[in-house]
Amino acid sequence: MVLVVSALASLAFAVGGALRWSRPPAVAAIALSVLVTVLYRGPGNNTTAAWLLVETAGQLVVLASATRRAPVLAPFGVAAIAASPLRIGLWLSPPSPVTEVVGVCAVWALLAVAAVGVGVYLRSLDRARARAVELARREQRLHLARNLHDWLAHEMTGVVLAAQAGRLDDTDPDDAFRQIEEAGTRGLEAMDRALRLLGTAADGTAEVTTLDEVRAAVDRFAAGTRAEVTCDITLPEPRREITATLHRVVLEALTNVRRHARTATSVRVLVTGDGNRVVAEVTNDGGGGRSFGRARRHGGTGLAGLAEWVTALDGTMTAGPVRPSGWRVRVVVPA
Repeated sequence: MVLVVSALASLAFAVGGALRWSRPPAVAAIALSVLVTVLYRGPGNNTTAAWLLVETAGQLVVLASATRRAPVLAPFGVAAIAASPLRIGLWLSPPSPVTEVVGVCAVWALLAVAAVGVGVYLRSLDRARARAVELARREQRLHLARNLHDWLAHEMTGVVLAAQAGRLDDTDPDDAFRQIEEAGTRGLEAMDRALRLLGTAADGTAEVTTLDEVRAAVDRFAAGTRAEVTCDITLPEPRREITATLHRVVLEALTNVRRHARTATSVRVLVTGDGNRVVAEVTNDGGGGRSFGRARRHGGTGLAGLAEWVTALDGTMTAGPVRPSGWRVRVVVPA
């Protein structure tokens, strides 16, 4: 009767391990196996052997599961399984040679070691999955930081420039305050979008950027500048990661125009493609080259960070002066 209870209990604990129960079932299974081996007093017949095989199958599953979650239990599980054939070997009639008993115990020990190997492998997969999740979360945090920089820097620069313009003697105060109000409103909208992005990241969904948002970014820039702004987007909706890159390119380039090309009289945004590649260009006639060097010195933001983003998509980015005057940011990525 005790053999039946031990075998059925081992199977139950094995099912518990498969269902990812906690550590106590494994401890109980190992303890029960050792207790039955110590207290069993025969007989060592075929019935005993049959129930031993049933129990061993359950114990191997328990041992693999225990090693996966609590490796400290592995030696005890191996010892319990390796000793279980003694229930037969010590109570055979006539007695079995010692070498045969030891040999059977060694075979059971090898089975237990194999189960430990399976548990170790599963544990390594769990750790690899945990590292992958952590890397994904880190990349997501970096993505959020880049987007926050792009959106908020773009709009807050407009607020600062409008305030600086209002200090000039020939500036109409009402017009200056209107520009500050409009730029501040756009900044609040950018903050709202950043919060929405944080919310979607928290619930596991993804924020989808479209070409309409690229156009909207150009329109917001045009509303806060005296330069003539043209936007030419002749491209079907590309892949999600390409659209997000185009959005970043346009935002960063227009932000640099506000910061470093205040004398620009014309700004042109071009987004096009030929089926094999997508090209984005932002050109102004007022300069703006300082930002690229500054971004490279500090790293992690601005055009330097954008260049890393583009390179990750197997694309190229150039930023430099154009003739007869001005500055151009050009990005080419595979379609």
